[in-house]
Amino acid sequence: MPTNEISLANSDRRKHLRFPLETEVRFQFSGPGHRPMQGTGKVENIGSRGLAFRADVPLKPGMRLSISMAWPAKLDECMLRLAFEGVVRRADGGLVVVSIERPEFRTAGKSTAAARAEIAAVASRIGSLLDSASVPA
Repeated sequence: MPTNEISLANSDRRKHLRFPLETEVRFQFSGPGHRPMQGTGKVENIGSRGLAFRADVPLKPGMRLSISMAWPAKLDECMLRLAFEGVVRRADGGLVVVSIERPEFRTAGKSTAAARAEIAAVASRIGSLLDSASVPA
């Protein structure tokens, strides 16, 4: 359910609706004077111009990020990712608010029962190979 409530206790200055969303996010940063950095996080909410998420590494206002996040809708059974660039507007206690610039949807492959079964079978074979290759010390 979208939220744009303003209360005396919470002086929220948002002019655009924000939608709660629970999904993963990945980001990259590299800029002058900074070493390249990658991180992940959990999305809290999204609006037409901004994204709020909890990051696993500290970020600072002004940092420009390349962001990719899982999208809850599919296109013809194909999973989607929303990719965009943005600037960190606020960062406080692990909560990061970033602008959304040049958003685009990208396909992320199909998630079918057959594909999941094939992945599980491969993982099981790898596990069996690792078990048989271990030599007692």
